[in-house]
Formats: sequence, C-alpha cells, structure tokens
Amino acid sequence: MSTELRRARQRQMIIFLLVCAVVFALLARLFYWQILESYSGYRLAAQANAEHVQNQIIPAPRGHIYDVDGRLLATNVVRDDVYIEPIQFTSDHPDNYQADLQVQVAALHGVLPALSEESLLQAFGSGRPTVRIAGPIEPEQSEKLRKMRLPDTFLEPRPWRVYPNNDLAAQMLGYVQESAGQTRGIYGLEAKYDQLLAGKPGNFTAETDLMGNPLTVGTSSGSSAISGADLTVTVKSDVQQIVQSSLAETVQQMGAQSGTALVLNAQTGAIVAMAGYPAFDPNDYGNYADQKGCLGQQEVYYNPALYCAYEPGSTMKAITMAAALDQKLITPEQTIQDPGYLDFPDGTPTVTNWERQGYGTESMTQVLEHSANVGAAYVAYNVLGPDRFYPYLQRFGFGTKTGLLSPETGGGYRTPSSQGWTKSDMVRQSFGQSITATPLQIARAYQAIANGGVMMQPYLVSQIVKNGQVQTIQPRVEQRVISAEAAKQLTGMLVSAANANQQATIPGYSVAVKTGTATTQGLAEDQTEASMAGFLPASQPRFVILVKLDRPQNQIYGGTAAGPLWKTIAQQLMAIDEVPPDLPLH
Repeated sequence: MSTELRRARQRQMIIFLLVCAVVFALLARLFYWQILESYSGYRLAAQANAEHVQNQIIPAPRGHIYDVDGRLLATNVVRDDVYIEPIQFTSDHPDNYQADLQVQVAALHGVLPALSEESLLQAFGSGRPTVRIAGPIEPEQSEKLRKMRLPDTFLEPRPWRVYPNNDLAAQMLGYVQESAGQTRGIYGLEAKYDQLLAGKPGNFTAETDLMGNPLTVGTSSGSSAISGADLTVTVKSDVQQIVQSSLAETVQQMGAQSGTALVLNAQTGAIVAMAGYPAFDPNDYGNYADQKGCLGQQEVYYNPALYCAYEPGSTMKAITMAAALDQKLITPEQTIQDPGYLDFPDGTPTVTNWERQGYGTESMTQVLEHSANVGAAYVAYNVLGPDRFYPYLQRFGFGTKTGLLSPETGGGYRTPSSQGWTKSDMVRQSFGQSITATPLQIARAYQAIANGGVMMQPYLVSQIVKNGQVQTIQPRVEQRVISAEAAKQLTGMLVSAANANQQATIPGYSVAVKTGTATTQGLAEDQTEASMAGFLPASQPRFVILVKLDRPQNQIYGGTAAGPLWKTIAQQLMAIDEVPPDLPLH
C-alpha cells in the first residue's frame, strides 16, 4: 500500500472517530436531559418558570397601640421608597447615555437632597436590575417625583411605623427596626408583643414578561396580608405627659444625672404612667445610640423602671415594719430607746442615724417619722431575726422579676444561704442598704400595702384585638403578703410620717408616704439616690406613686429632691381623675 493511500485512510479514521465522539457526546447529553434530569425534580422546568414568574411579599400592616382612652400611641403611615433601574436606563439611552444620566441625577438630587450626586452616579453604574436609593421619603417628595415622571425610576409604597407623640412613653413602647426587608420590635411593647403586632405577610405570584411586568393574561395566585393585632394599654396619655415632662424638668432643676417616675393603680396593679429621663424619640431612635440613662450606665432605650436597680434606702423601712406588724411582734405605739446609734453583742457593725442624731424614747410610728436607721435595725435584729425577716422580702417580690417587659432585672440581696452573709446584711437591708431593687419593685410593694395587703400583678396591656376578636386582660392577684390589719396599721404610720414632715402633703387628701435617701458604699454621702414612695388618698387608695432621682446635686434628700415632684404628680392625678377629698379643706 502506498504511503499516500495509508495517510488518506488515517485521515478518514480520525474523522470517523471524531464524528463518533460527537455522536456519543450528543447521546450522553440527551440521556442526561431526558432521563437523569426527569428524575431530579424537573430542575430545568423550575429554572424556566422562575424567569417568567414573580413572587412578591405583601407586608402586613402592624397593629396599632392605643392608650386607655383610645388615643394612638403607635400607628402606621404609608411612605414611598424610591427605586431606579440601572440596566434598563443604560438600554434606553444608548446614544446619549452620559448626558441623559447627568440630567437624571440632577433631577433626583433636586428632590432628594440627602442623596449626593456621586452616590446616585454609583447607583446607576452598579449594573444591577433595580436599586433602592431612598426611603421612606416625605409625601411632598413623592408627589414631586410622580409629576416629574423620570424614566426608569419608580416609587414603591409600604407601611412605616410612626409614634404620633414622639418621645411620649418611648421606653415603654420601644421601637421597630427594619433589617433585610423584615421588621421586628425592639425593646418595650414592640418587642414583647412583636408576633402579635406584626401580623402575617401575604404574597402574590404572577407570570411576567421579559421586563418583569405581570401579564394580564397570565396566571396569578396569592394570599392577602393579615393585619397585626391592636393593643390597648393601661397608660393614660395625659397623666403620662405630666409625669414625663415634670420628671425631665425636675432632673434638670436638681442637677441629677437621671430619674424615674411611676404611677400604679392601687387596686388593680395597672400601670397608669411610667417615665424615665433621659428618654428618646422612637421615630428617630438611631440618633440616640450614643446616649445613656441609668446613671450613664445603660442605653437610653432601656426602661429604668424595670432595669435600673438601686439601693432603695429608707423606703425599705416600711417593708421591715410590715413584716413585724404582720407577725404581731410590734405595734405602732411600741417604743424603743434611740440614742442615735445601735451596738450589737455579736460584733455586727454599729448602726447610726443620719448625722448620729438620737431621738430618745421613740415609737415605731416615730421611727418612720424620723426615718431612723436605729429603729429599723432594732426591729430586724432584736424582733424579727433572719427566719422572720427574709420570707417577707420574698413575699414582697424583691429579687424577682415582674415579667412586665424586657429587659428587666430582678435586683438582689444576700440571705443566710448566700456565701459570706452576716447579720450585718440583714441589719442594713432593714433600712435599704445591701439590697437592690427596681423602681417597679418598690412601687409594687407599696401597692400591696395600699391594697389591704394584697399584691396585684403589675400589668400594662388591658386589651388585645386580633382578627376582630377582643381579648380583655383582667387584673390578677399575685398573693396576700400581709394581713389587712397590718396594712391598715402601716398605712396609719405612713400617714403620720407624711404629716410630721409636711413632705408631699396635699390639702384635702390624706397621704401615706416614705422617703428614701440612699448612699452607695464607696461614694461620698452627698451622692444619693433620692426617692419617695407612697399612695393616696390614704383612706381609700387610688394611686401609688414612686419618684426616684439619681445623684441630685441641688437637693440631695428624698423629701426635698423627690418630694416636690411626687406632690405635683399626686395633685394632677386627683384633679384629672376627679377624686373627691377625704379630709376637710382648711
């Protein structure tokens, strides 16, 4: 065979093998598409379908929050987000792209001045199908953009959470934050009831054209969004406004670092007002990220009534007396000798009154009138003892969270089972040192005294309306902490304490109060937590009020720093609720 013929046959064989390889490759690919892919879940069909089917989430309107009188505290408004279509803009302007882009950018910047022209140029050059460039924008801006009819720019409306009263009850309400298209409640009621308030989003699925527009002749399906539940809270907006503004004014007047004020319904435990200072505006919460409350130790978003535990000082003396009265170990008239100090036989450190002042022969009622540390220490050490003292701290709810909102702290104190406990702890706890409590815990303890010894569960939400169904939350008894007789005796002692010092007394009304001037170990004695807790009218209690000022400078004592604010709140409550006087007017 000639060389030429042999080469020709080799070329034919190579061509034949190449043709066979191509045929086998086609057969293998056909087998893959027709056989293997048909068993793997129709992936190709799904991909093709995805190119022509659009799924949209329909946001659910968030539930409203109302005060007890039906006034809106949190609601929604519809605001527009602004989107551009960079790829489509490039396609629509092939001949004069740069000039047209400059016109478009200048027009958008004119309506949305917060957006720089540089940022808009970057957005148009992103190479993405759509870009959200702003939102929510003001209605006036939306109207201007609609009239301008800018190409490849569109508005998308969506509900936006707003708080009509700005900072009113902000730490109670919390706020709503959006992230990755999802909204969730942060702090306060918005967080605790987030699932109820959020509702259930709907969805819409439709066939679309190549530009993503729904086809009128195509198939579509979906479900409607279900609105969130509406909440009604026990707070009265007019009272909350008075408490909040008066607290802010007092903190500033007294040169204090921060403060808290609380009003409870004495009979039900409902929160009537709850304020902290400094506060924030939930409509613009991001601007307060660097601000602190609670003596500059916590974020301003935290509710100080539930989270800022402190040594309550002499307001705890009423609890010590309650334990002894309930066990019939003392009477209001029983006397002790008070030289201004009290020594203990077992080496417990000596207790002294403020500035070591002695009061001589002193009744238990006068112990509260004088706010005598010696008297409270005597009752705890010589009358009660650990076995009769600590069960009452537990009964009154100290060291236990209320569950009202979160975050919350339970405070705390050492007991005989705690490592390092000594009787000095018990003695100091009897007059409000070596124990921490939140303002709500102190207010709740005084609520139990005002309510004849029955402690109610503090509550904030009185009604939930979900899908047209109304759920009413009823007041709930926690437990009886002291007898009705002991509560009556203690109320009389607190009335005497108020009258003796003329602190927060109100013409026409009997008032039961106790002041607190707490100092923190390691700090100077003029760095105090000044507070006042009590209720009125004492004969038929309607409201429990607690006021606390952190490190006041102009006045440092509970009576002189917190007393005037307590009195202001009490007078306004009597007027707003039209509570009849229980004493003759002089």
